[in-house]
Amino acid sequence: MTEVNWRRQPYNGYHRRSNATEDAELTHVGPGTPCGEYFRRFWHPIAMTAQVKDVPLAIRVLGEDLVLFRDLSKRYGLLHKHCSHRRTSLEYGIVAERGIRCCYHGWLFDIDGKILETPGEPATSRIRENLCQGAYPVREVDGLVFAYMGPPEKMPDFTVLDTMAQPGNDMVPYALDYPCNWLQVAENPMDPWHSVFLHTRITRAHFNPAWGAFPVVEWHWMEDRLGIYLTNTRRWNEYIWVRTAENMFPAIAQPPDIYQDATQEKFFPRVGITKWTVPVDDRSCKIVGWRHFNPGLDEHGKGDRSKVGLNIIDFLGQTGSERSYEEGQRMPSDYEAQVGQGEITVHAEETLGSTDTGVAMLRRGLRRAIRAVAEGQEPPRPKLNADGRVPTFSGDVIVRVPKSNSDDTAVQREVGRIVGRIVAETLPMTEAERPAEIERRVRAALKSLESERTI
Repeated sequence: MTEVNWRRQPYNGYHRRSNATEDAELTHVGPGTPCGEYFRRFWHPIAMTAQVKDVPLAIRVLGEDLVLFRDLSKRYGLLHKHCSHRRTSLEYGIVAERGIRCCYHGWLFDIDGKILETPGEPATSRIRENLCQGAYPVREVDGLVFAYMGPPEKMPDFTVLDTMAQPGNDMVPYALDYPCNWLQVAENPMDPWHSVFLHTRITRAHFNPAWGAFPVVEWHWMEDRLGIYLTNTRRWNEYIWVRTAENMFPAIAQPPDIYQDATQEKFFPRVGITKWTVPVDDRSCKIVGWRHFNPGLDEHGKGDRSKVGLNIIDFLGQTGSERSYEEGQRMPSDYEAQVGQGEITVHAEETLGSTDTGVAMLRRGLRRAIRAVAEGQEPPRPKLNADGRVPTFSGDVIVRVPKSNSDDTAVQREVGRIVGRIVAETLPMTEAERPAEIERRVRAALKSLESERTI
């Protein structure tokens, strides 16, 4: 009897049942898990400073229950949620001049977990010398609180990206909650094809009609496999628009200007967003980062600083609270597409295509990095630019290249490769010098290309 391949048959729902489960190596983040240990080798933003008021903030990060607070000396602390004495939650603790005091028996903990006082215990008690509350280092940067939750002896330097120090740049903090695994959210920036369909063709243009032009996309490993950057090249009338974007492992992404207008030449205006996808636990995560506002972005003023903050951001479809369920059905966007995969998507049930090359690379790179840490290696650290900051790839280059009778897709690919190469070559330069140098090199390369063939 011939075996039927039910995957090819219509009405095959009965036969499509599967016992496949999630890819735990990439999706489980609790203490002791391979992915969780990898994440714990990096600094991550865990909250907006605006969330930290005069009472403690109970939060969950990487499967751990924690309490974030700012003591009366304005120092930030991040402690294990349950008191080392009798396990009462420190979310009910009383913030002190130095540290936080448990409400139950008054034990006082410093921001580093040291026990400063054990009221009621005899003067001879050595509890303070023999015990510390669980604690993690934190630091405040431009309205966000970052934490390092890994081995203290392996704590890396804090990563200061070049985009965090642009002149005249206003970085507005925000945080968005997602009821799904971190990976299906972090994969989104490595899938520029979704902007063609989800953000433009399926319903209407969420940002700009130019997003609907079919791109030529190429993905590249960063040096030392620190992450992936891509070139996303579109033809729009007389212009070729090359958009470079990146994902630095484990989960930093920087989309360029979301309101970019591809109707005039531009040379490397930078990012509209710097964001981290931070796992809360296996089945929930948050995006924490900054929306950038500066004179080089959003020339038509579509952005709105007043709509950026806790579970709110100034563009469509990024939260589950801004619209009704039916509105999300009628005009789905990133939130619906990512959360709609389920709490933890099952990769064995997917059917990947050529447009998913970046997603496949991301998973492969993460798996390699997770296994390296499990084998005792430390993640590679990025080189710094001439400003002493971590240089990044994301930005837009738009050049006038009139259409011709030649293969325009080939022209797009060649221009995209030129721009991607020059963006990578200029990484060591200062942020101030880089745009002009990118323009000079791109114009010279296009002039040379014109001399070789008509474009």
